[in-house]
Amino acid sequence: MLICWAVMIALLLQPPLQADSSTVVSVENNEVWLQTASGNRQITHDGVPKRLAALAPSGDGVAYVVDKDVPNNAPEEEVILVNLKGEVLKRIVPEGYVFSAFGRLEWIDNERIGAMSCGHANCMYWVLNPGSGKTIQVMSGGFDFIWSHNRRFVVRHLVSYYGTAPEGERLPEHDAVMFNQDGVYVYPPGIGTREFDDRSHDMGRARWPQFVWSPNDEWVAFTDMIGPEDDSYVVLVSPKGEVLRETVPIDIGFDATLDWQDDAHLQLHMGGRTFKFVINGKQLTEVRTSH
Repeated sequence: MLICWAVMIALLLQPPLQADSSTVVSVENNEVWLQTASGNRQITHDGVPKRLAALAPSGDGVAYVVDKDVPNNAPEEEVILVNLKGEVLKRIVPEGYVFSAFGRLEWIDNERIGAMSCGHANCMYWVLNPGSGKTIQVMSGGFDFIWSHNRRFVVRHLVSYYGTAPEGERLPEHDAVMFNQDGVYVYPPGIGTREFDDRSHDMGRARWPQFVWSPNDEWVAFTDMIGPEDDSYVVLVSPKGEVLRETVPIDIGFDATLDWQDDAHLQLHMGGRTFKFVINGKQLTEVRTSH
């Protein structure tokens, strides 16, 4: 009896759990833990193997993935939502065929959870409602899936290869960009129409994340090498389908990174050099500094 009272008193004296932006959620020995300013707290105790734990933006819940093996079939993925006491609030089985185990789980906002499954050539991205457990949308095709700051748009990079290449050389790439809607390509210009010139596009050279949203979410910036000459460009694409593009005086390297200074100015860092660009109306131009 004394031991029970001691345990109850210890529980009552524990500092209240404060889950905020500094809280870190992790899976250790198949259980979900929170690391907070007041200490570590184990919130699940069932021993079931778990992965990809993610804290809700509101700080009052955690989502994680449980893999369920299905003989002679693809794995069945279940997204579990628990509160900070470890009580199960919702078990979500995404609709449609999941061809491989989820590699990413994230809260888009408090009303949506994103889950991504990738194969060799493409990914699929599920948007789930944590309240109802319903699948809101499934986006098929592409990589990255990077959300805008306002969480209205998600940009994705599609890669396809075509033609032949000499032994030991890389096949030319025919890359493309889509946002939320499947099958609607916003870059390269004219793709899917008679105006498309069918030159190769290699957008896979910048360091990830290769797509960088402007602070106002009007543009996504990335780099592109257009063949057969392999000319290098900084490219801006808007969710409305607008495209701005400017050449880069040197070849894009794999160390390239892009960052925005404000809604109109961005920089490309590469090879120890910095190239500055500005949006002037409907044009993107390089800002050349005098020495």
